[in-house]
Amino acid sequence: MLLQRLDKVEKIATASKFERMLTNPFKYFNAIIFRDLIYKRKKVEKKVLGKTFFDTKIHLFLPSSTDIYLTGGKSHDSEIRLAKFLIKNLQSNDSFVDVGAHYGYFTLLGSKLVGSNGKVYSFEASPTTYRILYENTRDKSNIEALNLAVSDEASTLKFYEFPNLYSEYNTLNVEQFINENWYSEYKPKEITVKSIILDDFLSTKKIDPKIIKIDVEGAENKVIVGLKNYLSEHSPFIVMEYLSDQRGNEEHQKAENNLNSLGYTSFIIDKSGNLRKIDFISKYLEENNLESDNIVFSKKENAS
Repeated sequence: MLLQRLDKVEKIATASKFERMLTNPFKYFNAIIFRDLIYKRKKVEKKVLGKTFFDTKIHLFLPSSTDIYLTGGKSHDSEIRLAKFLIKNLQSNDSFVDVGAHYGYFTLLGSKLVGSNGKVYSFEASPTTYRILYENTRDKSNIEALNLAVSDEASTLKFYEFPNLYSEYNTLNVEQFINENWYSEYKPKEITVKSIILDDFLSTKKIDPKIIKIDVEGAENKVIVGLKNYLSEHSPFIVMEYLSDQRGNEEHQKAENNLNSLGYTSFIIDKSGNLRKIDFISKYLEENNLESDNIVFSKKENAS
């Protein structure tokens, strides 16, 4: 049932602008006019209430979550495939860790899938973004949302919050974005955030997650380094956003090498949400003309 509903998200996402408008004219004009006219001039976000394809209400700030507001889901092909993978692999009673949760779309999907006896642990470093994440999760008894960065040290770190349109790029490592065309107009605010080591968190809480999702804009290797003790003894799926060489993927390569040393193999998620083993991630991204993709790491040679 959820996969069929997700197919509708994909259909809307890949339709023409005119077809998307016809799906819900009021919401379409509300979101697009705000993004293209009002936000560009005022740089002030707009709070709205949306509904996901899995029937959960979600508070959002436009324009950064226009796709969820209009389609009921994150609409990039890699995110649709990731949602399919989660639907096929997270089950009742499982635990799911979402590192870099933003407003909580995948956190809420995980909550739906693991049920009342399962648990979702959701991390968001940005205080501004966390306020919306908390609002979306506070009435979900199976979600623990934390306003913390995940790193290789338990400390206080410099963190950079972008204006709303680019808030999904909030990061510990701002240098990667300095040469982007939009950077001069949408510069980030420097703040400090507390960080934890995931090894310590999982052992203290006695958590054995089935899937750990990592989307942390350049801090991927820090998360993995802080998880190595746990991963040496346990075998959760690791889902990590992985950038192409052109986008700058040195930290992703380091994380991949660390995961390989722990017995992990890399897989892509196909259109059906199943896994297909690959040997060279950068080559796969280049051959398919992708700037990024969600790569799954598993200790099983055949993880499908």
